[in-house]
Amino acid sequence: MRRRSALIIVHLLVPLLGSLCLAGSAGAKVIALFPIQNSAGDSAAASSIDQILRFELSKYGSLVGPERIRDELRRLRVRSGDRAAPALLRLLGKELAADWLVSASLHDTERRVVPRLTMSLRVYSSATGELLWVGFRGASGIDRRKVLGLGTIDEMEKLIPFAVRDLLEELPTSAETSPHTGTQEDRKSSSRLGKVAVVPFGGSTKQWATRNAGTVTEAVRAQLFRSGVVLVSPNLSHEILRQQQSGRWEGVTARTWTALHADAGADTILTGEVETYEVGGSEFEPRPRVALAMRLLDARTGRILWTGSLERGGWDGQGLLGLGRIRSRGALTARMTEILAGRLERAMSKNLRD
Repeated sequence: MRRRSALIIVHLLVPLLGSLCLAGSAGAKVIALFPIQNSAGDSAAASSIDQILRFELSKYGSLVGPERIRDELRRLRVRSGDRAAPALLRLLGKELAADWLVSASLHDTERRVVPRLTMSLRVYSSATGELLWVGFRGASGIDRRKVLGLGTIDEMEKLIPFAVRDLLEELPTSAETSPHTGTQEDRKSSSRLGKVAVVPFGGSTKQWATRNAGTVTEAVRAQLFRSGVVLVSPNLSHEILRQQQSGRWEGVTARTWTALHADAGADTILTGEVETYEVGGSEFEPRPRVALAMRLLDARTGRILWTGSLERGGWDGQGLLGLGRIRSRGALTARMTEILAGRLERAMSKNLRD
């Protein structure tokens, strides 16, 4: 009852706080937050994330009402912003009079003694219908634990606000003009990969293979973006895969890489395989383990330019007294994709020098 009352209070405060933020922000946005994509099947967590996201996004501008968004999504037959062609998102943005179209995904939740979750967020421009910003976050209730166990979070609904705020930490006030994102040409010149199309990874894990592969795919996309790489918008690459591969999302056919180059301007294509995505250990000290492989293709020829793989546990490389342990699969995946992305950039730089 208390939790429900708290959510109602947050829901009522969001419009008021949003208007207060708008009063002091000349560059405030009109934001449409799509219904949470709940791959984890945890409706309570998804509802909580929706409420907290609305609260936090109100700091960037005013939010379109959820009922109005649902009505337009039904009318235009849009099930997911990440799978709607850019032209359709532009139309949706116009109908909603929104600047940003925001899509959030809850990838997994684990309601244990130590709660854990993984989520991601994508911001699309209504002007172009394409990606402006993407972020990914894995969190556990022990991440903020201090001496004598102080700071431990023992409930999912208490963990979610921290995870959402951490996720939005790098979202700039204006994604179009912020130095963090830069222009497409600025970002392209800073990377050796050119414009990259991230194609959904395949999955061969014992359980939830497709879901786990989707989680890792989003982690890779977010890491590349964070590194300054120009990305083909996920909704555009999805549309091309739908047309060229008849709904088969893993792998890349000759027709697909040709279309990604010709229609999306991709220079390279990154895809791969998720072999392990699991967690062991005890209720109090979870030990995640992830194994994944990546490969980079030339979008003009389909030739493999680079391959890399990594298998790692959350306790690998820990310091004294367990410092540096990673306790959620999402956080471990984020760290591993950072390592592999760094190897990829160095390998491509070396190839260019040679």
